[in-house]
Amino acid sequence: MPQPIAKPPIPSPTTGTTFKVAMGILVFFFLLQLVAAIWHFLPQLQRNLVERALAANPAPVAAPSIPVPAPPTPSPLTKSPEQPAQPAPDREVEQRIITLVQESDKSFRVGEYEDALSKITDADQLIPKDPGILLRIGRIHEKMGKTPDAAAIYNRVLNLPNLTQQLRAQTERRLSMLSMPTPASTPTLIANEQGSDIRDEFGLQPGATLGIVDTRLTEEGNGSKNLLISIKSRPDIKIDPRQMTVHVFFYERDQAGNKSLTESKVLTEWISPPVNWTEQEPELLKATYNPPQPSSAKDSNLAYEGYVVGIYYNNEIQDTRANPGSLADDNPLALYLKSQTK
Repeated sequence: MPQPIAKPPIPSPTTGTTFKVAMGILVFFFLLQLVAAIWHFLPQLQRNLVERALAANPAPVAAPSIPVPAPPTPSPLTKSPEQPAQPAPDREVEQRIITLVQESDKSFRVGEYEDALSKITDADQLIPKDPGILLRIGRIHEKMGKTPDAAAIYNRVLNLPNLTQQLRAQTERRLSMLSMPTPASTPTLIANEQGSDIRDEFGLQPGATLGIVDTRLTEEGNGSKNLLISIKSRPDIKIDPRQMTVHVFFYERDQAGNKSLTESKVLTEWISPPVNWTEQEPELLKATYNPPQPSSAKDSNLAYEGYVVGIYYNNEIQDTRANPGSLADDNPLALYLKSQTK
């Protein structure tokens, strides 16, 4: 049987140059489109990956920072942002300064000027160039009759950098008063009244909780008189009226010039109730003097001489007024009520 004749394999057609070029162009455009697609969707892909990562492992939320309040200003007077910043003392030194200032104010109110000067000088060494402390030193020198020393202190205050306008005006006023002659005594309430000279920016004695900011004496019929006393509290301090006492003393003079406390009953009445100082306004107290009914020749010869007023809070004297001022010197008020000294 004859063997089949094997057919030769069909030869593959040769790839032409045109085909190769066409395929190369197609591959190039395919790669170009792929790069463009990746370039377009890559940012969104990155955001999605970040969001998934955050969802899987959420970061802790930072607690909001709470600003620490600044320590109380040790200066006895109110400061404004214009005043130069001083290095803040530590808590112990700061409390020591506050205590010294309070003790100095207390000694000043009761006339113990040497002790007041000693304590406020110690405070000045702990926080030098404080205008509030320097003004207190100058005021104490004034009361001690040391006018040159007071003037030197006031000039130091005026030379402090960035001094507030209010403190500058106050210092200039005190300095100008040093060069003024002492006015002669005249028969007016203001000229003769004692206790109205040294006041802080609130119209009160330095460090006092309550103060007498005004008095008015009016004549009534039959020789009686009404004394209107305006009493103010320090701002932002809650006053307990039960801890406040006002003493009003009227004095008389006989024909021989002897002065004595009246034996007539003194009537007092608040004319601005309720008395609580909640509106930061002065409260008004009216005290009425009625001349004694003559029961003898001695009583008929008595004449009104003047008054002395003292205001106490927590049994400690806060302020005094007297007209004429010599009555306060001859009849000084107690610095503390007896209930405290027992």
